[in-house]
Amino acid sequence: MKLTSLFPRSTRLLVVALFAAFGMLAASCGDDSDAPSSSASSSAASSSDPDGGLSGSLMITGSSTVEPFTNLLAEAFSELHPDVAFSVSGPGSGDGHKAACAGEVPIWNSSRQIKDKEVACLEEKGIEFIEFRVGIDGISAITSIENDAIECLNFADLYSLVGVEATGFSKWSDANNLNAEIGGTGPFPEADLAIFAPGEESGTFDSFIEIALEDVWEERAEAGEADANYAVRPDYNASANDNVIIDGIAGNKYSLGWVGFAFADEARDEVKLLEVDGGDGCVAPSPATIADASFPIARFLYTYVDVAQADDPAVKGFIEFMLSDEGQKYVVDAGYVNLADSDLAQARDSWTNKTTGKTF
Repeated sequence: MKLTSLFPRSTRLLVVALFAAFGMLAASCGDDSDAPSSSASSSAASSSDPDGGLSGSLMITGSSTVEPFTNLLAEAFSELHPDVAFSVSGPGSGDGHKAACAGEVPIWNSSRQIKDKEVACLEEKGIEFIEFRVGIDGISAITSIENDAIECLNFADLYSLVGVEATGFSKWSDANNLNAEIGGTGPFPEADLAIFAPGEESGTFDSFIEIALEDVWEERAEAGEADANYAVRPDYNASANDNVIIDGIAGNKYSLGWVGFAFADEARDEVKLLEVDGGDGCVAPSPATIADASFPIARFLYTYVDVAQADDPAVKGFIEFMLSDEGQKYVVDAGYVNLADSDLAQARDSWTNKTTGKTF
């Protein structure tokens, strides 16, 4: 069964805009008796009525990979609580952590675990956070559906094409010497190489380096063959917008790039999802191969909550819905893989007990 997001890529921004507009309308029509409590910030301003309903606005930002899941949850939650308006955005995991450090959001998503420097920023501002995993996603290496020359790449292949030593390579074949030296599967064709992928603000960028490139890069750097400061070539088309990446890949026959599996899976009519060999043979990305870890480029997805805003009625209600059995159905609907029962239990415990700081 093909797993797709309820919101097509072309309409997600419209959905978010409508939620935001609704929020402003609700705020302008409310009276002082319905004002949020003083403990809630402007990014999570809500109240509860005697009948158990919620009202107000809720801002969520961070990972573009986790955004489709959040949009699905927001729509479902809004059906239960129509007076809660959402503003959901996905500029990137790094941007989400920055927004949290600036005190701008009560909830933020990340497609990789928070970095120590981001924790330090929050600590300096006196912001405590709750961390839990919400799902599992693969990272898909992709090319144009018209590219019939490439079906599978191993980690050495990927490094020889997009690693720092590939800087300046304008054709696939430019990587052949390096590829042969480090154990790749080339030779590659004499064809123009156009690379489209996430930029440094993206958690998908970080995860791809850590999983697919880091081992080869560190070995080359230790041998004095590669720049020890940068793993990825700087001369590629970087974007925080997955739509731009998909369009670039689809528009260039011999393109190469990477995005989260859920996003790539949704665009199968535009791009080819390549098999990847992590050492045990070529494996195609799918919910099954990501879940059983046979697909070698996979990662956990995270949600973070500002402890000071955790008891805001809308924040509390939304996170409890996210971690409920009903909310977890949207992990699959968004194209991701559900957590193991033990991981989900740990997420629920972290939320219930308000466990703060990094927990993994």
